[in-house]
Formats: sequence, structure tokens, C-alpha cells
Amino acid sequence: MKWVTLRVCASCEWIFSNNDPTCPKCGFGSYGAHRVYGRDVYRYKKTQKPWKDKKMEKYLGKLEDNIRGRT
Repeated sequence: MKWVTLRVCASCEWIFSNNDPTCPKCGFGSYGAHRVYGRDVYRYKKTQKPWKDKKMEKYLGKLEDNIRGRT
């Protein structure tokens, strides 16, 4: 059985499997994803929930600023 090492980017939180610890999305370094997310990492690999949540939070902040007139 071949083990796949799942990694999570320390910056954008993209989860990937690669021998290279550099994130394929943003080029930042990464951690072992299983240590960060535990068993949930296998589900997150398919859904990219942590990455998506981070992007949505940033976009929500921009929308809120736009509503308040701080563009």
C-alpha cells in the first residue's frame, strides 16, 4: 500500500497531496494536514472547506466595507 501525504498550505489553507511541501496554489510552505485537521482532512481534501471558508470570509469583509461605504 502506498501512503499519500496530505499537506495544508500555511497561508491559503489549500489541501494537497504532493512530495513537494510548496503549495501549488500560492507557492507558500505547508504543514502535514493530518496534524492540523485530524481525520476531517480526508473530507476537506474533497471539499477544500478551510480554503473556501477563508476566501469567503475575506470576500464577506469586502462586501461589508462596500455596504458601509469604505471602498
